[in-house]
Amino acid sequence: MRILHLTTFLQGGAGLAIVELARAQHQLGHDVAVVTSQTGAPGYGNYAGHLDALARASVPVHQVDSLFSRDSTANTRVAAFVEHHLLPQTLDVIHAHAATPSRIGLSVAAGLPHHLPVVQTMHGWGVMKSDSQQRADIAILNQVDCVVVPAETSALLMRSLGVTPDRMTVVPYGVADEPERSGYTPAAELRSRLQERHGDTAVVLCVVGTIGARKNQRLLVDALPLIESSNPVVCVFIGDGPAEELKHQAATLGVSHRVVCLGYRTDARELATAADWMVLPSQSEGQPLSILEAYCDGVPVVASDIPELRELVNAGSTGLLFPAGSATALAGVIGRAIALDPVARRRLVRRARARYDATFSLKHMVDGYMRIYRHVWQGIASERTESWKAS
Repeated sequence: MRILHLTTFLQGGAGLAIVELARAQHQLGHDVAVVTSQTGAPGYGNYAGHLDALARASVPVHQVDSLFSRDSTANTRVAAFVEHHLLPQTLDVIHAHAATPSRIGLSVAAGLPHHLPVVQTMHGWGVMKSDSQQRADIAILNQVDCVVVPAETSALLMRSLGVTPDRMTVVPYGVADEPERSGYTPAAELRSRLQERHGDTAVVLCVVGTIGARKNQRLLVDALPLIESSNPVVCVFIGDGPAEELKHQAATLGVSHRVVCLGYRTDARELATAADWMVLPSQSEGQPLSILEAYCDGVPVVASDIPELRELVNAGSTGLLFPAGSATALAGVIGRAIALDPVARRRLVRRARARYDATFSLKHMVDGYMRIYRHVWQGIASERTESWKAS
């Protein structure tokens, strides 16, 4: 099958999901290519690690401006590139990863003598859209052959906004069981460095994700001096974005020595295995890959009790939840987490791993998307048969 992925940028967890999907499809023998924007915008851009991962897998990536901008001239330029450079051979499916890429995909498909299916994954619904932009994006979602969301909470949101329910399906994200690893061991080095500074009994908490209000890393800094524990507690933040506010708040609270900001790291998943607990104090989410990776890698999870994370974390079974937005509540749950006896901790980790195996493996995600591709193609074949019978 010849599959073309169109995305605004290869960035963050959604970008990683696209990379993992494209690489796995290529390894299965499919002809896969990716088109992404070339020029970044404030807060947006392609991660070098994502581009490198596709290059190592021999998946061609074309960077063309722009699949991010809503400018029709820029979008037409991308459509023309696809038509001239990627359509000499017949595409079987266009898989778009946002509304603007879907608009471009539908434009390409409209110029063909046969129907080319367009599937869109709705990775996250931007909260900064104007009313007119929201209406335009919903209209696009109701034109593509299938809308895919990673979670039931996302499906509920899309239905409430006006997406036709029968064109929507859920395919959870999947992460690799054995991620690519470098020749050195950054997790061991990080753990050793933290223990040198804070002692062998130090408890390491980790947050992975772009720093900002949505992931709400500041709440963990606010909770840090409130945690009741006989062991020193250290917070490690991994992700791009402005870390200055976190550092300033840590200094204000007198806990600067217990806050480490590592910035964007291509080895974030491996570094996170140095942690005793993965913490997500998020105010809103889609389906964070950091939790899926933690489930797979044996790092227990503490997360805010918001609908998206409540769907993912079964409180007391696969992780621990706390009331969102409360530093006091977060500190209390972390204190209880630290005090868990080894048997209870292992039980959490074992159940989380079982949830990963049952739902969030890379194979589950790839199989889910390949079923969707075949389904839309079967629909096309059925339509062609009915047309032939009518003639």
